[in-house]
Amino acid sequence: MTEQKNQLAALFAACWKDEALKARFMSDPKAVLAEYDMPVPDGMDVKVVENADNCVHITMPAPPSGSMELSDEELSNAAGGILLLTHVD
Repeated sequence: MTEQKNQLAALFAACWKDEALKARFMSDPKAVLAEYDMPVPDGMDVKVVENADNCVHITMPAPPSGSMELSDEELSNAAGGILLLTHVD
């Protein structure tokens, strides 16, 4: 997982430097990910959105497979903490 995060960080940095790459990544993320040695499995869709100073995207994880009911312990383990959003002027 760490290597994949490093690969994504390198891709993001490249997109910040290259507007054409960023445009391609936004419009055809699967192709660009494959170019960066992160192929996406067939049947999986990928959407890329960009955060801005006045808009932050939060990804809601898919529910666990199997049961829609979580025990208190499972719910506690799933809650990763608090996300504090601040605005810096």
